[in-house]
Amino acid sequence: MGDLPDFDTLLAMHRENPESLEKLRRRLTRKLLHSAPDSTRQRLEGLQFRIDMELRRATNPTARCLRISDMMHDSFSRLNHCLQHPFDEVSTRQNRPKADILPMSRRRPGTARSSKDNADSSKPH
Repeated sequence: MGDLPDFDTLLAMHRENPESLEKLRRRLTRKLLHSAPDSTRQRLEGLQFRIDMELRRATNPTARCLRISDMMHDSFSRLNHCLQHPFDEVSTRQNRPKADILPMSRRRPGTARSSKDNADSSKPH
């Protein structure tokens, strides 16, 4: 991450041109996400989306900081619960409702079409 300016430069950007600091944040974030392994990239992009939405909802820099801090504390709290009560988490995951998988039949050539298809084909062109 050699693209990150020193602290004093970042502070000056924050005070004098916050838009440029935000552009730098987005550029460095995109670079980091692009360099992430495929196995984790989608999850990281999802997390970044949530972060961006929280930042967008904030009305000032202090609110932005508090929203991100709350997200981090929630995440650590969930992690702590999983570490302290691992069997609860396993049980919760195993007891999730299962989805019914419905077989989808392929329409074979020469088989009857649905009534909607039949109605559409009987209309004059």
